[in-house]
Amino acid sequence: MSGGRVARRRVQPSLRARLGRFWLIGVAVVAVLAAGAWFASGLPIFRLHRLVVAGNARVSSAEIATRAAIDPGQNVWLLDRAAIERRIDGIPYVLSAHVRVHAPATLEVAVSERRPLACVRDAAGHELLVDGELRVLEELCSPEPPLAFDVRSTLDAGPGTFLRDSELRALAADARALGAGGDRYRSFAHDEFGELEATLANGIAVRFGDDADLDRKGRLVGPILAQLGPRAGDVRIVDVRAPATPVVEYRK
Repeated sequence: MSGGRVARRRVQPSLRARLGRFWLIGVAVVAVLAAGAWFASGLPIFRLHRLVVAGNARVSSAEIATRAAIDPGQNVWLLDRAAIERRIDGIPYVLSAHVRVHAPATLEVAVSERRPLACVRDAAGHELLVDGELRVLEELCSPEPPLAFDVRSTLDAGPGTFLRDSELRALAADARALGAGGDRYRSFAHDEFGELEATLANGIAVRFGDDADLDRKGRLVGPILAQLGPRAGDVRIVDVRAPATPVVEYRK
């Protein structure tokens, strides 16, 4: 040693100490960012400026906006879009709704609508307009759709509900199997014995009996009427319950 001085060794700060300083800085930065985000979320520029509704024809844009129930004072980017879509889906004629946000604060609602398929008539004389999923669209069938189902029970259902009646579902399945719609069949029903009877667009009733071999029975009707030629206009009933020996009944 020279001059009586003792050299001091510099002690390096530990890794924990160094990380501790960075941790405190990180917490401070996160806190500042969070405060800034909270402040920005409340700015008027992010509140709903415009609502755009597309894809609707039967349902008015005003009804969709009302059902959406959007809080005008809330930041549109923080809205629960899934909840908005569920509320709009509750409109009977709406098949699906999709909500998107566009900068800075425009909300777009794209909907697809249900198409009326048939008029369901029950034993009490009630009429329910339904789509292909048997969802009730309206409680009246006006204008009359091209297809009708007559059930022997009384249906208690309102717009927006799905009909679960077993007889109705059987009739709808039979209609699909026979390619109903257009200018072919206009109504389906069960007689007092539970056997299927359908009415053609020209008013001729077709008795199918049970659902067995329905496709084959359906293919017989056209050729039978075509073979009759002009006399087909006098036909009242075509009975194909026994496909091997179909029966034709004429109007008196």
